Amino acid sequence: MVGARRASGRVAPAEGSRAGGRVGCAQGRRLAPLAASLAAAGCPGINRRLIPCPLLFMLRSRDALRAGAAPPPRRTASQGAGVLRRFMNHRVPAHKRYQPTEYEHAANCATHALWIIPSILGSSNLYFLSDDDWETISAWIYGLGLCGLFVVSTVFHTISWKKRHLRMVERCLHMFDRMVIYFFIAASYAPWLNLRELGPWASHMRWLVWIMASVGTVYVFFFHERYKLVELLCYVIMGFFPALVILSMPNTEGIWELMTGGVFYCLGMVFFKSDGRIPFAHAIWHLFVAFGAGTHYYAIWRYLYLPSTLQTKVSK
Repeated sequence: MVGARRASGRVAPAEGSRAGGRVGCAQGRRLAPLAASLAAAGCPGINRRLIPCPLLFMLRSRDALRAGAAPPPRRTASQGAGVLRRFMNHRVPAHKRYQPTEYEHAANCATHALWIIPSILGSSNLYFLSDDDWETISAWIYGLGLCGLFVVSTVFHTISWKKRHLRMVERCLHMFDRMVIYFFIAASYAPWLNLRELGPWASHMRWLVWIMASVGTVYVFFFHERYKLVELLCYVIMGFFPALVILSMPNTEGIWELMTGGVFYCLGMVFFKSDGRIPFAHAIWHLFVAFGAGTHYYAIWRYLYLPSTLQTKVSK
């Protein structure tokens, strides 16, 4: 018993000294940053164990304020590019089709889906304002071209976004989306060419514009997404060539509205082929198309169909 007590008495101080040493080391490690702060303040030789509690509190508060006032880290170029890629993918070669991001897909759908109902209502308005057969036919042609443009575009972009695994369906709708642009251009000129007085040679433009639309459709069928610059030039030529005939009409009311709509289309073409260079480029193109179509609709309604207009309507 005595030996056990002596043994336990000899071991206890050793264990206590080890425990105390561990506590002291831990406290020393906690106070090391404070000592470094004092050294930076001009007190390099101060003993860490002699730092009073209020001073410790002040030093901790100062360090916390300094840490909070530090400027946030700057965004690196790679991080900025990563954020940008959420709204725009890399540009693709001329013979390939650009793949929009999720945000661009949603914008492409919304920017034309919003105009489907207004286009249907506007076309119906022209139909009810028609006074003769030629006005009725022109209202139908223009209304189908206007509504078809927005409906086909919305369906294609929706399938391309949500059902992209249907490759063949997506490709056919993409071709149809490009073809309908030619017929929309022809339909936009139909009321002017059918309801306005034309010269002897200008009357041939009534059927020539539809031949141009058919040629454009055949081109899309055989050379879809192969020569994008040629495709763009075809749209420009078809958009401006019939306008020369309208400018030569005896009655030029509505010309300024037609020119304004043409400016919208031309500005939109800058974005039409800028996918991968400008975020949401195709959606911006959709907006310019909507503005141009709205301006042309106003001109048709105001100068060709409004009952109070003094236009010369030719029934043939």
